[in-house]
Amino acid sequence: MKKVDISLLILFPALALIITIFYKTNLFESTLLFFGIPAIYLIIRDPHILKKSFIFSFIFFLAMCPFLDALGTLDKAWSITTIFHFKFFGISTVENYLFGFFWILVATLFYEHFFEKGKWKEKISKNIRYLIAIAIFLISVLTFFFFYNLQLLTIPYFYLWASLVFVLPPLITFLYLHPKFLMNFLLLSFYFFFLLFLFEIGALHNGQWAFPGTHFIGFVEIFNYKFPIEEFVFWMVFCTPSLICQYEFFVDDMK
Repeated sequence: MKKVDISLLILFPALALIITIFYKTNLFESTLLFFGIPAIYLIIRDPHILKKSFIFSFIFFLAMCPFLDALGTLDKAWSITTIFHFKFFGISTVENYLFGFFWILVATLFYEHFFEKGKWKEKISKNIRYLIAIAIFLISVLTFFFFYNLQLLTIPYFYLWASLVFVLPPLITFLYLHPKFLMNFLLLSFYFFFLLFLFEIGALHNGQWAFPGTHFIGFVEIFNYKFPIEEFVFWMVFCTPSLICQYEFFVDDMK
């Protein structure tokens, strides 16, 4: 069944890209196609992994997505096309929040389904309290600056700095302390590079987002689609395994 699972999970994004381009879907619809369908499939296949995966996804989303999305938007690292008439904190779109949550959820479900290999348990690590504290702190900081002066949170080359602070250090530290996870993380990275790359192509083709800023270390161009090196390297390659190492630390057992 795992061969069937991985075959379908490769097929789903390919079909999602075809539908996205052919029907010219918006970002809200594309997110559900690329991430909603795999999430539903994995939950049906392994319903017992939903509770812990959802708890982590929700708390991690609150801890990271609003804060990082606000700073990225302020530095014009990305600009999201929205179908809604309001934005969170005046700058963040519903679509980006939806995408952030579903990416975390699908990554966690995928990891639990394919790599835990029967080690699943419902108990959540006490380390979750640290993640909750981070969420409360960062949302409080964002709320304070929203009412005071949000522009003070503008950081030049934010995409690069965010990757060097929030993505690489947790991943490198975790693998140094727990090298046995390396192969799992490599396999995980291969799949999510495939998924995120197809999602990127669909989004750029339909104008669902753009990169209007100038604070990038460079750009790559593939199939006439141009996006920052930070997007290609840090987001598509390293971000998902970095997320899962934090899942292991904050929620799981690291065994």
